[in-house]
Amino acid sequence: MRFFSFILLFSFALLSSSFAKLLNIENKIQIEVPTSHKFIEYDNEEVKNSIEEIVQDYEGMEIDLYLVGPKKYVDLEKAILDGEDPMDNKFVREIVKKLERKNFRNEDKAAKWMIAESKKIMSREKIDFITYVLVLNKTLSDLLVEGNELDDIIIELQSMNNSEIQNKTKEIKNMISSLEEANDKSYFFGPTRIDYNKFKIGKNEYGNLFLKGPSNISFALNDMITIDAKLNVFFGAHNNRTYLMISSCFVECSKFNTKFNKMITPVFSTKLQIADDIKKTVDDNNIVDQLNSLNELYKSGVLTKEEFEKAKKKILN
Repeated sequence: MRFFSFILLFSFALLSSSFAKLLNIENKIQIEVPTSHKFIEYDNEEVKNSIEEIVQDYEGMEIDLYLVGPKKYVDLEKAILDGEDPMDNKFVREIVKKLERKNFRNEDKAAKWMIAESKKIMSREKIDFITYVLVLNKTLSDLLVEGNELDDIIIELQSMNNSEIQNKTKEIKNMISSLEEANDKSYFFGPTRIDYNKFKIGKNEYGNLFLKGPSNISFALNDMITIDAKLNVFFGAHNNRTYLMISSCFVECSKFNTKFNKMITPVFSTKLQIADDIKKTVDDNNIVDQLNSLNELYKSGVLTKEEFEKAKKKILN
């Protein structure tokens, strides 16, 4: 029964309601979410001990971890964290009663049916996507240590403009694809597969480095059962804090990317730094070279069509 409880809990994280309110998380971040959403902080002993292991090497660092999502899902997870029996939840009981009537003889068939039934309930109850929010009380620069391979890459990215970052991002993706745990599209964490090829790295209009992107993720419960989901990730800084936000959606995800972008807009800018990039790229060149360089930025995906047209008009004027 614990196996089935895990499937139910893992499945209760989906998508489909309208944005309507600003959610202030303990004055550390403000995001735009549906009216049905609330947040909780992960403050149980297991989480606290894991966080203490991470921060012990960083003097004065604090990490806060939050879950944001529909009240019905958040209350279920909170109850489980507090030690309550998930079978006391009405949605779990509903599925279990139907499962007993089905009387499956094959465990894999029963698990697949439970996942499908969970999705039906979530669609019916308008239980939408969930977001994990990690808040560090340090800037990105405070966390970097020279000599560490990953930190050295980030330090190098911080010194680049967006055109250079675009080329470096291609190098990073090629490097990941060459790893034993990866291919040209996905990276494998044991039973979990995550697609990384759509992630983008850039500097926003304030010069802050960020990583953002949609992805697909699959979690293999066993050789026969895989749960697939849509993922959205944002990593960046604001007001001397560093943030990691991971949102997941399992059903009705056609507008998930738009909703995620809207959610982070109140705090985080992902509008790319354009003027400085163009100036660095074409500082002493004539107008033809400037336009050619601008066109390369647009073709590479660094600039949107709107940003390209705006920058082109500025050069011509």
